[in-house]
Amino acid sequence: MKKDFLIGQNKLSSLPPAIRIVEVGPRDGLQNIDQHIPTNAKIQFINILSDAKLSEIEVTSFVSPKWIPQLADAQEVSDKIIRDSHIIYTALVPNVYGLDMALDADYSSVAVFTAASETFSLKNTNCSITDSIKRIEDMKSSFQENSLRVRAYISTVWACPYEGNIPAETVLPIINSLFELGVEEISLGDTIGKATSEDVKKTLKIILSEYNANRFSLHFHDTYNHALENIKVGMEYGITSFDSSAGGIGGCPFAPGASGNISTDSVIKLCQELGIKTGIKEKKLSEASKLIQTYLN
Repeated sequence: MKKDFLIGQNKLSSLPPAIRIVEVGPRDGLQNIDQHIPTNAKIQFINILSDAKLSEIEVTSFVSPKWIPQLADAQEVSDKIIRDSHIIYTALVPNVYGLDMALDADYSSVAVFTAASETFSLKNTNCSITDSIKRIEDMKSSFQENSLRVRAYISTVWACPYEGNIPAETVLPIINSLFELGVEEISLGDTIGKATSEDVKKTLKIILSEYNANRFSLHFHDTYNHALENIKVGMEYGITSFDSSAGGIGGCPFAPGASGNISTDSVIKLCQELGIKTGIKEKKLSEASKLIQTYLN
């Protein structure tokens, strides 16, 4: 059944005049780092990213410290960062309990997650894809009551470290379920960085034949040095939102071989070469990248 968000867009477009970058370094970038990063360093990192005028910053995740010990200070970080009213600050929430904590920490934007691979979903969240969708459904009433802006991640859209290549048709019902639950934007993730430009074209052609490009962000890992070319392909298909990480830090702790997110710095350089505006202050971004790198091995 055709919904109002099933607009359909299947034509290559010219490159956009501007894009928005969702900075995921403070959460996705740090979650897989073994050594402890001081809370004050995280706060300073986020504050400098704010000074760099990122459109959106994913600050942290309200998950159990048992699973992601690096983010055990989510509440303190959230309380002490300096928020810019022109920037969206987002927290990842795994369930109703995490959502309640995010609301207590004064977030008006949250992110949820699922996967396109059953095996990955079981290893990442200890539940099936269906159960992960059910967890999001359990949060729906709170989304509405608190007028929250919700984005969702779908991991392993192109390939899974356990199941191999993922058919685009597998992703479509997941996308539909998320939009039905009130998600505004879906981030399509190449979790192990294996997708080539041809893979991206094939999948986007199928997805955007049913959904409008402005409902999606792309999240590429640069494991095999495909990320920048894949971002350019996304732009050609009308995508104008991309996830990246200052300094290229991070990966997925449940995806063997996923070496890291594409760096925000590299995305900006690509945009400069293509004449595309980002609105980001490069010197401040570089300062943030250098700061966090001093705490990493």
